[in-house]
Amino acid sequence: MAEAYALHEGAFGTAIVLELRGNLVPHAHSEAQIAFWLGGARGTARVGDERVEYGEDLALGVNAFESHDFTMREEGGVAVFLVFMVRHAWLKERADAAGRGLRFATPRVHIDAGLRRACWQVLDLILSAQSPRAAVDDQVERLLEAATDAANEVGPRPHIALGASLDHRLRAVIAHMRAHVSDKATIDEVAGRVGLSRGHLFALFRDQLNTTPQVFWSAVRVEEAMRRVGEGAPLTDVALDLGFSAPGNFSRFFKEHTGVSPSIFRRAVRAPMPSTVTGVPR
Repeated sequence: MAEAYALHEGAFGTAIVLELRGNLVPHAHSEAQIAFWLGGARGTARVGDERVEYGEDLALGVNAFESHDFTMREEGGVAVFLVFMVRHAWLKERADAAGRGLRFATPRVHIDAGLRRACWQVLDLILSAQSPRAAVDDQVERLLEAATDAANEVGPRPHIALGASLDHRLRAVIAHMRAHVSDKATIDEVAGRVGLSRGHLFALFRDQLNTTPQVFWSAVRVEEAMRRVGEGAPLTDVALDLGFSAPGNFSRFFKEHTGVSPSIFRRAVRAPMPSTVTGVPR
């Protein structure tokens, strides 16, 4: 069965159809994420101290910058997901209209029959070459609004600051990470650049972004890798530019954080409709 990966870009962010064939290391994104398990091998996600067992009635909701991972429960299996990376601007617009925050109060998003049916409808639209973009976007946005409502039925999770509301030292650290994305400096050295101790730096990341400096720095590297790979840069050049000793090490890092190889990611960005999804020819 060929590895498959499909993308759909909209005002809401990015919808991804993903076949996951292995574990994902702890990682984070600059956008909120909701992941629906559609079938195949079972798996478990961990967000902080909370574990989420994916199932027909349970999806995963992760706020921006929150560290999370994925562990396959069946060795050698393939798990199929519909994943949405949701832009902060889109969430804020809807939060302002609703007069309340639209954050995932819990990583456990309970799915009823209607919400699961909406997932399959979105999947069909994404994979159909005849689907108008507006029709896909409309269906996705309705699904996301229902999902965020379902995830906000319990008490709130700790607030995570964004943008200018971050501590100025934390913003300085993030700017340094982005400017030195290929460096092999230690976290202690990065903390020293902005006059912080290691402990204080970890506390800032924990309290304001609910993640660790190492996970965030890996996210910065993945973000840059995806940009360069998507623009068509040779994979060997990307690997060496980002400080990897060999292309194989880069490919392994990329797949452990995104669930897909750099070459498959590039193919999806250039031609979002793959010839197969879940191994079934269309």
